[in-house]
Amino acid sequence: MPFVIVAFLLAQPIKAGMAVKPVVCRPVEEAKGKSGAELAQAVESVALQFARTNYTLAALLPGDPPIACFRSLSDPSKLPIGAR
Repeated sequence: MPFVIVAFLLAQPIKAGMAVKPVVCRPVEEAKGKSGAELAQAVESVALQFARTNYTLAALLPGDPPIACFRSLSDPSKLPIGAR
C-alpha cells in the first residue's frame, strides 16, 4: 500500500512557482573580483532575472562575491496556504 501512495505522488506534475519565499539571497558569482560599472552590470543582470519572477532587489551585501537579496512583490493573501 505505501508503494501505491509513493507512485501516486511521483506521478503528479510538479507545479513550479507555487511556493514563494518572502526573501531570497543569492551570491552574484559574475561580480566576483569586479568593481564600479562591471559590478553594477553583473548585479543588474541578476536583478533582471529575479524581476521576471516578481522580486525586487532589497539589499546588496559586500563580499567577494557580493550577495544580492531580493524581496517578493507578491501579495501574501493571494498565495496558496502552503506558500504563506
